[in-house]
Amino acid sequence: MGASTTTSATSSIVRRFVDPDDLVCPGCGEQAVGVAPVYWQVRDGLPVAQFSHPDRTALCRTFTGRIAEPVEVAR
Repeated sequence: MGASTTTSATSSIVRRFVDPDDLVCPGCGEQAVGVAPVYWQVRDGLPVAQFSHPDRTALCRTFTGRIAEPVEVAR
């Protein structure tokens, strides 16, 4: 009688850390910093953003009205 062999596929997740200096606001192109905005309107009903412009204002809003997430620029 033959023995059956079971193989399991494993996935390799490659995690790459992004240099914070390479993050920009997609709305205006200004550099984004990894600090919460100094002024945050609670009435937005959104959790406090984790990124802001260098002057600590919230990143620009998207067309849907949500605060944008920073994007990485290729140098």
